[in-house]
Amino acid sequence: MAIAAEWRGMSQTARFQETLRRLALIDEAFVGDEAGLGLGPAGTPALDARTASLLQLAVSVATGSPGVCLEWATARALAAGATDDEIADVLLAIAPVVGLGRVVCAAPDVATALGYDVAAALEEPGDP
Repeated sequence: MAIAAEWRGMSQTARFQETLRRLALIDEAFVGDEAGLGLGPAGTPALDARTASLLQLAVSVATGSPGVCLEWATARALAAGATDDEIADVLLAIAPVVGLGRVVCAAPDVATALGYDVAAALEEPGDP
């Protein structure tokens, strides 16, 4: 309700700009309130938050989500307790199903979220 009151006080130009800004930031509360999309893990009693977040990352890769979404999903997985190795293993596990192309395209964005610069590593001489 607070968001609706805030919208009424804005000009039409400011409103669309604020909408785009909040979408670009993946403002979870905004998306949930305005678009009716809950971005948090579903209340699944059989899956813990870590497993659910790893699955969400896998689906983000499989559907070809933009880099910012892959970074967000990776950050959520880390926050839920997933390790860097588990996140990398998710990419390997889904590659036979989603295709190497999807995984290769996602890898740099996932790496960025993990604090690893793949491009810089590729420019370094020698073994990784």
